[in-house]
Amino acid sequence: MKLSSLSLRQRVALLRWVLPLAFALSAGLYQLGLARWVHDQYGHNIHYGVEILFYSTAGPFLTYWTLTRLGKWLEEKELVERQAQASEQRLAAITAASADAILSLNSQGKIESWNHGAELIFGYPAKEILGRPLTDLLGSREAAEVELRWLVKRVEQAGFLREHETICSDIHGRQVAVELTATSLNDESGKPFGISVILRDITERKRREEEIRRLNASLMEQVAERTRDLAEKVEQLARANTELQQLDQMRTEFVSLVSHQLRAPLTNMQGAVENIELNCPAMNATCVRMLAILDQQVERLDVLVHDVLNAARIESGDLVLHAEPISIFPVLLQVVEQVRPRANGRTIRVPEKPGLPLVYADRDRVAEVLVNLLDNADKYSPPGKDIAIEVRADDIEVAVSIRDSGPGLPPIDLKRVFEKFYRTDSSDAQIAYGYGLGLYVCRLLVEVQGGRIWADNHPQGGAVFSFTLPVAPS
Repeated sequence: MKLSSLSLRQRVALLRWVLPLAFALSAGLYQLGLARWVHDQYGHNIHYGVEILFYSTAGPFLTYWTLTRLGKWLEEKELVERQAQASEQRLAAITAASADAILSLNSQGKIESWNHGAELIFGYPAKEILGRPLTDLLGSREAAEVELRWLVKRVEQAGFLREHETICSDIHGRQVAVELTATSLNDESGKPFGISVILRDITERKRREEEIRRLNASLMEQVAERTRDLAEKVEQLARANTELQQLDQMRTEFVSLVSHQLRAPLTNMQGAVENIELNCPAMNATCVRMLAILDQQVERLDVLVHDVLNAARIESGDLVLHAEPISIFPVLLQVVEQVRPRANGRTIRVPEKPGLPLVYADRDRVAEVLVNLLDNADKYSPPGKDIAIEVRADDIEVAVSIRDSGPGLPPIDLKRVFEKFYRTDSSDAQIAYGYGLGLYVCRLLVEVQGGRIWADNHPQGGAVFSFTLPVAPS
């Protein structure tokens, strides 16, 4: 056992026995060894002088050494006591200033210390609560006694108890939700003599938690309600979608039926007009004029039926494309020659563009777009005014632009002119009669082939309708 591990009392008791033994041992060794040798060598006088010197210095030396050690031990004890006192003062200051309730219980469960935080939380002054059992805070009821016994037992078993939530009562009888932490207090021998208790006020936290629980419950209820509403609306939407699909199918079938039913009598009427012209040589001017009007109207109805059928097939996905790499220029020349006889004698200017890349498209559908756009330009160009065609290309697409000599389009019509049944002039007195399907069909035919279509006004007058087709891969 090291001397430094002994208490001051134990060290003094040890010196009480060690000091006499050390003096007796040194005297015995001196008499048996050094004193005899000095007597034999130097005689009785010298021996007598050495003994006086030995006994006059050994005792004071041992006494000085003993008192020095005692002084050092006392200084160490005082230092330790001062440090302990400072630590206790700091701990007492922390305990006193703590916002939590910190108190200690004796072995009978009665309160022995009470800090300022406890007074703030529960309202009891120290002189009024000291000596009272902890059950006075726990509610002074049978359940409080049971809870205290359980608390003491848990602390005895584990040495501590953490984060135990319970309900206490303040001086006015109001309930205070607290989080309790208890620790066993033991003496130097390890025997418990009390319990340290820390009570943290969690009333506000419990209130917020309860509010969060209510909000969560309300939110879950709202989510459930919205989910039910959404499910009902999804079901309604599904029903409406089914009905719309049925209506769309009926519309498609109706358009197809009516269009075919219209085309049959139109074909018969056109054949009858041709027969009249060929087999009735004796016709007057009125008959000739009426037959011309009849032929014109039959042709207009035929174009309408053709556009309606095309739009219906494209919208329903029934249009079959025969796309292949083609040269746009021969198709353009062919359409110009086809349209020129009905262009009121106007000139259609076609540029020379050799070396254009091939486009990947359906030849017949491209020709149909060109016919519609050239007919549209012819409708809105004054007599005698030209129609200009421009073709340009890059590595991605080939663009075709057709410019008329008309008044151009209002800004509001530039984006809407390709809408279904949209006409720039919806009144009865139209400059050019139409049904609002031709440009719509052009848009569908161009987009279904991977191209774009748009309208602009030329700075020098007139409208410009342009469309693109993708360049065929090498």
